[in-house]
Amino acid sequence: MEWNDKLFLSDDEIKILSIYLAYGVGIGVLIGLFLDNIQLCFALGGVMSVVVSLIKIYINKIRKSNRVNINKL
Repeated sequence: MEWNDKLFLSDDEIKILSIYLAYGVGIGVLIGLFLDNIQLCFALGGVMSVVVSLIKIYINKIRKSNRVNINKL
């Protein structure tokens, strides 16, 4: 099941996800302070950060699988 491997995250990927989530929620709260809608910006920052981090993780997986090891040639 090849699709099943794409659903699991390694420890490094979970770390990236949590860092992006913390930054996204923090920036969302700061923007929410200025817009007088902290709850909406908090949620929007969290969702956007999860989406961006998962895209970044997926791109890194693709790049890692496409690398050619010159030492084996």
